[in-house]
Amino acid sequence: MFACDAGMGSSAMGASVLRNKFKKAGLEDIDVSNTSINNLPDDADLIVTHKDLTDRAKAKRPDAEHISVTNFMNSPKYDELVSTLTNR
Repeated sequence: MFACDAGMGSSAMGASVLRNKFKKAGLEDIDVSNTSINNLPDDADLIVTHKDLTDRAKAKRPDAEHISVTNFMNSPKYDELVSTLTNR
């Protein structure tokens, strides 16, 4: 789940980037979506936020895994996540 203040714009673009990376890696069964931090669903396993918003997301969903990025459109953490998931 990508989360930002409004749940649109930058998080939607970041979700699209990661969705494409997952597809290219054959990880098409993983759902990637976006929302606002206030609307994070209870079943979100992994939450990607801009580094300035990570603390708010962790307060909302402390049980989820969190990834902080500085740029939703181009983060090396996306490739690290793809690598981790394809090696499981």
